[in-house]
Amino acid sequence: MCHLTAYVCVYYDGQICNTNEGTTFVSNNTKTFMVDKVITFTQLLELVHQKLNIDPEQHIQHLHFRCPIFESGQRYMYTSFILRDDADVRQMFNIFYNNPSLPFVELFAIICHNNNPPGNQHGSTSNLEDLSDEYETCWVKNHDSDTDSSFGPKGSNLSPSHEPIFKRDW
Repeated sequence: MCHLTAYVCVYYDGQICNTNEGTTFVSNNTKTFMVDKVITFTQLLELVHQKLNIDPEQHIQHLHFRCPIFESGQRYMYTSFILRDDADVRQMFNIFYNNPSLPFVELFAIICHNNNPPGNQHGSTSNLEDLSDEYETCWVKNHDSDTDSSFGPKGSNLSPSHEPIFKRDW
């Protein structure tokens, strides 16, 4: 039996921002690796923990999936939702495989020390919700205008990259 796999790019130690593309993950720290589509939520958490080489005294509080909500030509708009269980992981892969122009699955790991227990910070049981009011808005330069604006926190050298690292050939 042939299992489908996907590249997963995990951002960490950064920010979740709203841009002209919707939700954007911003970080100078990323790790990309291949994942089998039949992975469980627990296995995904363990794999991310291992690949990011997270200190044993830390844990992943949340994994956010950058989810395309619609496509206009070559441009996607995004939101994010928190992965909480196996059904969310299956939904993430279904969304990914139904959008073949996406080069990889994008996740953002929120890492905390073990003395900060995870909790439902959003007060909702719905995962597919716009979390934009909880994150600082970061503006980026609009490539179609001469207006320049900052990206990331003041004084940061973070810059957006819109070029895919991997392309799927299928």
